[in-house]
Amino acid sequence: MVAKRAAPKIPWWLLLFSAFLIDIAMFTFVALGIETMTPSGADGPSLATQIVEMTFSHDLIPQIGWTLLAGAIAFAVTRRSDFALIAMALSLAHWLGDLVAGYGHFVFGPDSQPLGTDWYHLNLSAALTFEAALGVLCVFIFTRRRSFSSGALVGLYGLFGALPFVFFVI
Repeated sequence: MVAKRAAPKIPWWLLLFSAFLIDIAMFTFVALGIETMTPSGADGPSLATQIVEMTFSHDLIPQIGWTLLAGAIAFAVTRRSDFALIAMALSLAHWLGDLVAGYGHFVFGPDSQPLGTDWYHLNLSAALTFEAALGVLCVFIFTRRRSFSSGALVGLYGLFGALPFVFFVI
């Protein structure tokens, strides 16, 4: 939403694709058996009990490639270098957000230097609160000085402020 405000002509699908490229890769790799995301069974399935291995989608070395790929795709589609930079920033911002509130990441593979907080395992409440606060901040920036109905504002703030906490009940 913030990127759309900064560059209104960039297609929504390209923004979403760029922002979620590493998750698209992860779910594809999980489906292919290259990466794993398996409930440990300790307390039933939840974010906090997942056993994850995301070397090729979420570790630092591959993230460099994903960031460049997001930019290359954006440039190939739009022929605009500013849109390519925005796509790269979204891909990188997702990864940086995961470092704060997500599973543990590594430089490349579990035998390398660990990165991030691993809050999904260690402090799920803090992780989801961070994600909700970030969502509310993005809605604020997107809607600032624009005309939105009260219902739309309540819906946007509710969606992005409350959605992360759905994972407490899943």
